[in-house]
Amino acid sequence: MKSRETLETNGRKTAHKDMEKPEEQAALKPVGGPLSGFRNLVGKENGEWTAGPSLLAHGTIWMLIVALISVAVAFIRGEMEPGYSPKDINDAGALMFFVLGSVASVIAVVAKTQGSIIGEKQLGTAAWVLSKPASRRAFVLAKLVVHFRWLLTVTLLLPAVVFYVLMTAIATLPPPPLLFLGGFAILALGLLFYLALSLLLSTVFESRGSLAGSVFGFMVAGFMIANYAPWLTAAFPWLFFQSGYYLVTQGQIPVYGLISIPATALWAVLFIFLALRRFERAEL
Repeated sequence: MKSRETLETNGRKTAHKDMEKPEEQAALKPVGGPLSGFRNLVGKENGEWTAGPSLLAHGTIWMLIVALISVAVAFIRGEMEPGYSPKDINDAGALMFFVLGSVASVIAVVAKTQGSIIGEKQLGTAAWVLSKPASRRAFVLAKLVVHFRWLLTVTLLLPAVVFYVLMTAIATLPPPPLLFLGGFAILALGLLFYLALSLLLSTVFESRGSLAGSVFGFMVAGFMIANYAPWLTAAFPWLFFQSGYYLVTQGQIPVYGLISIPATALWAVLFIFLALRRFERAEL
């Protein structure tokens, strides 16, 4: 009899569980996943960008360096050379824009991200954040997405818009819009490359100086290598400023540029993948 009563009781419990509402059953399941907490982490990173004077400071600095200095150089060259045509003035401004934009991308990435992961590991905030329902993968990807968004906006996008408008006013001839947009996309890819490299090194090094020195050293080494082993520049974004300049002024990209653009995209993907793998195994 006891065994029969026990079976009936268990049967009623099982039936009761089966009759539970689907949302109640879902609430009992543990929350998790490879990207758990991603939205909250994105909100946190956005808040750090918009809080305080950081966003305004970055915007002002890069507007001055990338846009206004480029326009000033083009204007002065046009005044000093009365024979300069509107295209010559545009070409002079484009050269400065792509050179300064390329270098500014690296400086901005290092300045803003050198403490993004290393600083949080040192302060213990990374371990505290990851003690919440947030995955390590989401932690790294949130930094990648938010930093790329804001760095692209303040370092390249807004200066590019101002540069284009002012150059049109000075030269009385707008630079070719589609070609200029293509050159801008090349600089944006270079920024993504250095951002991915910086995040990868953030998971490797424990000091900000090592990260900054490595990223800056990579850029400077590229300029030196271009003089002695130019064929190596086809594998990295070292001469992106030339690719963008030739695209805008001549309507074509050099052969090494046609190779370096897809190669740089592949490097960026690889760096992001390695950063995720490395951070998954890092001790915080």
